[in-house]
Amino acid sequence: MKKILTLLTIAFLFVGAFSIQSCNKCTTCSYTYQTQGGTDVLTYTYPELCGNSSDINDYENACANAAAVYGNTCTCVDN
Repeated sequence: MKKILTLLTIAFLFVGAFSIQSCNKCTTCSYTYQTQGGTDVLTYTYPELCGNSSDINDYENACANAAAVYGNTCTCVDN
């Protein structure tokens, strides 16, 4: 009986850990801008971020705010 209870506890913890991990999403955002003088068009790509929806929203908003400085929009791709 003790072995069955131990196995059920381990199985429950494993399933719980897996379900928490599955809530995370990953995304990568970037925007383009022109250098001073407008001679070159460059793209800035943020490092990939994985997290919950609140983390992803903050990440996308930071990109959108940075892109707005240059009069551009941020593009994000879910990974």
